[in-house]
Amino acid sequence: MQILALHGFTGCGEDFADFAALCPAVDAWDCPNLPGHGPQPQLDCSPEATLHFIQSRASADKSHASTRRAILLGYSMGARAALLHACRYPEHWDALILISPNPGIEAATERVERRRVDERLACRIERGGVHAFIEFWQNTPMIRSQKTIRADWRTTMQAARRQHTAAGLAASLRQFGQGNFPNLWPELPQLSLPTLLICGASDEKYSRLAARMSTVLPNCSQYTIAAVGHMPQLEAPAASAAIINSFLSTRLG
Repeated sequence: MQILALHGFTGCGEDFADFAALCPAVDAWDCPNLPGHGPQPQLDCSPEATLHFIQSRASADKSHASTRRAILLGYSMGARAALLHACRYPEHWDALILISPNPGIEAATERVERRRVDERLACRIERGGVHAFIEFWQNTPMIRSQKTIRADWRTTMQAARRQHTAAGLAASLRQFGQGNFPNLWPELPQLSLPTLLICGASDEKYSRLAARMSTVLPNCSQYTIAAVGHMPQLEAPAASAAIINSFLSTRLG
């Protein structure tokens, strides 16, 4: 099996490096930096450009290992990107794993307001720089639980985040923030891929979203991990890996 793993906002592909070792059934992990992220980011972060980016990685992975089962995994922003690609190109994947996913904002007025919020955050990055924004972002209520991640993993994460650029993160917010992301709720009933949803119980908003998604996705398993926040794969890596390993062995053999 091979996994294409997509990180969250302000994250990077290296965020999966230590977690990958806990999933022995997976032969290969491809963990790229998404558009807007990394020291030399792709600045076109639109949904169309993100789809093209994922498509290029998926095609390359398939050409190098055509006999392996292909799994698409995404966390938070990366889960939105993964879900978008799976809805558009389901034939590329044997299974979908979404950690803390959100299929999109349904109300047009709420999307407009979210664009305003994302624009203010983008301007904050451009004014204050990456380091100040990362400090602010990691103290927001949804992200604060990441302080429980084991110290050596967190140190590696922090070093990687300091390599981002203001232009890249601002572009990601403006172009791929939830205000500009399409509403995928109407498409979920047609997505027949084996799908695994994981969230943390302390992340109440995303727990509710995952529970609702599980009622409309036709081939879905959903797990909520107790006493864990928005990033369960690193806040509770053993529990998250056990869920993923069980899903892969049960659903894909």
